[in-house]
Amino acid sequence: MTSAVDELLSTAEVILIVGPGGVGKTTSAAALGARAALHHDRRVQVITIDPARRLAEALGVDELMEEEILVPTDKGRFWASMVNMSSSWDRLVERHAPDEQTRDDLLANPLYRSLTTRFVQSHDYIALDHLVDQADDDRFDLIIIDTPPSIHALDVLDAPEKMLDFFGSRLLTWLTATYRSRISQLAAAPFLSVAERLLGGPFLSDIADFFWLFSRLQPSFVRRTRVVQERLAAPSTKYVIVQTPEPGPAAQAIELARELAERGHTPALSVVNRAIPPSVGALTKEQLSSVKRKDLRTAIEALKKRANTTSAGLASAPTVLVPETPTALESVEELAKLLS
Repeated sequence: MTSAVDELLSTAEVILIVGPGGVGKTTSAAALGARAALHHDRRVQVITIDPARRLAEALGVDELMEEEILVPTDKGRFWASMVNMSSSWDRLVERHAPDEQTRDDLLANPLYRSLTTRFVQSHDYIALDHLVDQADDDRFDLIIIDTPPSIHALDVLDAPEKMLDFFGSRLLTWLTATYRSRISQLAAAPFLSVAERLLGGPFLSDIADFFWLFSRLQPSFVRRTRVVQERLAAPSTKYVIVQTPEPGPAAQAIELARELAERGHTPALSVVNRAIPPSVGALTKEQLSSVKRKDLRTAIEALKKRANTTSAGLASAPTVLVPETPTALESVEELAKLLS
């Protein structure tokens, strides 16, 4: 009988790993990629945002770079890469600028690097833009992306719409008023007067220049964002929720499943990392009371509670339990076995 993990890995074209921070999303993404390559002979690329050093070591590479690295495996083809925010923004500007002058002026703006890397949801949008590029690359038939750590774990899915909202926002109109009609300048005058007193004329001018140049990317940017949204909604794009047994991450996983459903997505898989064996959750009151040391009994009761949280999983998705590994993962094969 085919497991839910293997069914997912044999059919999906894009997998997004979502979940709160600190639950093992990056390791789960790598484990899914390793299993897809080794057990399903797929050409898979795993895209990470901020991989731990030990993950690179488990993949058999010195470090992950933006340029995809072929990971040594006995079967399949397995690549890994890391999103570089700075160069990704440069490519985005080069793609969407209406002409070379706009491109060069924007890249040379003194505030360009600082503002683009600090945009709210900038990391989320760039990750999705990068995903679409890789999904269209004929070298790969499965792309797995470890979504960026966010205050809210589904910010990544809202990023395209929020970037579109920004292009149509009143704030952008105000910031670029000096380049627009006389009416726009008059409407924005009170805002600009306050901003100039707070920020200083030269700084405000640099901001206005940047946002005017950035606004000129709008037509091409909007078309591209629609492509990103279509990819997120495609039937071949699947979502995996990662959690741990602690009450906080478990509750967030349930909320994530609900919000995915509101967006028309059913989670394909729930991964519970650092899972406690179900046998611990099955301990009876009599068995617990037989433990004479109070501190030990308290510790076991806490483990029992975590085990019960683990076994609950998500009602809306098949659940795979991944026990905590006592030692560091040292190979692609070990990664692949995590989700067996």
